[in-house]
Amino acid sequence: MPPIPPTPDQFPSTLYGIHDVQGSSFLLENNCRGWLVQSVKVTADPPADYTALVNAGCRVLVRLNHGYGSEGTIPLPEGYETFARQCADWVAASRGAQLFIIGNEMNTAAERPQGQPILPADYARCFLKCRAAIQAKPGFADANVIPGAIGPYNIETTYPANPTGDWVKYYADVMALLKNQCDGIAIHCYSRGQKPADIVNQDKFPPPYQNNYRGFLAYQNFMRAVPASMNKLPVYITETQPLINDEPNWLNQNTGWVTAAFAEINRWNSISSNQPIQALTMFRWLNTDDNWCFSTRPNVLDDFRNAIAQNFPVRLPGGMVPGQTLEQAVMTAVNQVPWMPVNNTAALWKFAKANGLQDQQTDELPMIYVGDNYIVQVFNLGIVYVKVGDWGNIRVIPK
Repeated sequence: MPPIPPTPDQFPSTLYGIHDVQGSSFLLENNCRGWLVQSVKVTADPPADYTALVNAGCRVLVRLNHGYGSEGTIPLPEGYETFARQCADWVAASRGAQLFIIGNEMNTAAERPQGQPILPADYARCFLKCRAAIQAKPGFADANVIPGAIGPYNIETTYPANPTGDWVKYYADVMALLKNQCDGIAIHCYSRGQKPADIVNQDKFPPPYQNNYRGFLAYQNFMRAVPASMNKLPVYITETQPLINDEPNWLNQNTGWVTAAFAEINRWNSISSNQPIQALTMFRWLNTDDNWCFSTRPNVLDDFRNAIAQNFPVRLPGGMVPGQTLEQAVMTAVNQVPWMPVNNTAALWKFAKANGLQDQQTDELPMIYVGDNYIVQVFNLGIVYVKVGDWGNIRVIPK
């Protein structure tokens, strides 16, 4: 099934995100409507209701896991059907979320079921079963189901097409196998140090990984490996934090690192030719491991507040505008030109005449919505529009 087109209301207004819904209090206290990532074990964690968070302006990305550690982020192959059903049942019993990530860092040894490597073909098969099961649930046909993020800098998973275990190659192979049958992209990236300069450090690995960044800019390796057929999908960085001496850690310092990280993604998004990134999520709020947790570092929280003050906005995929419906996009397009009678032999004109919309007031106007091409034309009693190629489905907005 092709990607489910994103809608503007599935995005908050800013890039700012926190891993763990408990971090919502920090965002809302600082007048920030941003992202929250929640990791759940579908075999044990009860369904959740995120409605209050969504009503407050936040959006939730839910990561669905079979388990953690040797349980495997997804199960062994014989368990894929059962896992897909468990994911779908958990989603159907939950409320408020429409964005779901299947598994986590499948290329890393720490996420293997019973120590068995998860090859790209294995993961793609599992993902497609999960996506189909979730979108078959009543009310979730338009749910966005997203492949798990690949662990950067990890070389554990090798196979004939990727003997070095290159993590970017693993990612590209997964994307190719999904054949455009996913609804978004998840990425992880980390810096080597907690200073602003570490965000933009361009150091790369020695051969055979000489094209791969060692630090935060690893996000660019993943972005440049996105297949052209997927370059209109939304992108979410669902984990980032500093590595201190190559290990995850947060120093209780306000160095400007957090602000610099959001500024870098905002810079990337400011380049019109780049596929935009909609979320950057700090890992993590809960103190499951003190080295991962930043909520106990007041100076880091001050840095985060400074970042929020920059008010970096979301740049949506496909030229969408936050909160704008298709009809509103049509109105924006037609209001950019003078309305006047032209070409009364056009196909849309004939439709308008057949439906009693009287005379045309503009020529046919091209526009783009969620990456698709539309044609719009204004008539006395209505605005007619149609998706290019879908000529049997002409619609009208009464005037």
